Amino acid sequence: MRYWMAYMFEDTSQMLEIARAADELGFAGIAVADHIAVPEGFSSVHPSGENPFDLRSNFPDPFTSIAAMATVTTRLRFMPYVYILPMREPFSIAKQAGTVAALSQHRLALGVGVGWLREEIELLGFDPATRGRRTDEMIEILRRFWRDGVAEFHGEFYDFGPTGMYPVPDGPIPIWIGGKSRVALDRAARNDGWLGMNYSLDEIDVLLEALREARARSFDAGVDRTKPFETMVIPNAMPTPQIFDELAEKGVTSTVCMPWNLGDPAIAPVGAKIDAMATFAEQFIEGR
Repeated sequence: MRYWMAYMFEDTSQMLEIARAADELGFAGIAVADHIAVPEGFSSVHPSGENPFDLRSNFPDPFTSIAAMATVTTRLRFMPYVYILPMREPFSIAKQAGTVAALSQHRLALGVGVGWLREEIELLGFDPATRGRRTDEMIEILRRFWRDGVAEFHGEFYDFGPTGMYPVPDGPIPIWIGGKSRVALDRAARNDGWLGMNYSLDEIDVLLEALREARARSFDAGVDRTKPFETMVIPNAMPTPQIFDELAEKGVTSTVCMPWNLGDPAIAPVGAKIDAMATFAEQFIEGR
């Protein structure tokens, strides 16, 4: 089991020190949240059933944050969890992600989703109703630019002739897909991994079975069954090594943890956060 750490809603000035500590303590990576502009009084509901933030919540830019953290670490990986593709166009994403992958010695994974905050997608000038189909086209465009440097695409939403984008990353950037609908699981199966969220242990079992079925459908459609595939999920349970060992036996490869309670004033100093990280690492990472 690989343990990623979420860093969200926290003091941005502490981010680099937290990244250094995570690198030293053996965390697999850091996951950062993604929102651009949160409208006041939005009515869309987060997939968890709750609205965990408002228009004043702290969301530093994912690629800028990852690039900065990569400069002060050596092995730690990074991902947006998740990057909302369909509230953007594909060309800037291909350029930014490709550059960050090159500068970070290929320590970037692109976690993507179609988004749930419809008001934000509309604010940025895109149609929420088409976000799934646009996401599929965007993923294909990203892969073509990263693979060859020159891409051409003729689809429902994007239509362009040969276009260059350099430099090209040294290798493919893994694309991991968030969401639990059948469409999202099929999208994940066609790509490089699935990013689950916080689920009960019973729901995790159901979703893992649905993911296995989605992957079987993808193999039938010609997806290479030998390529690496990430399966990330967060159990809604008191974390114990036994729970994570059992999830690993079921095919889960990684999880996202938060070593401290969000909003706890006692954890506001960066030293307190690092102490909490060290305690988590001692229990779950060291020697396992």
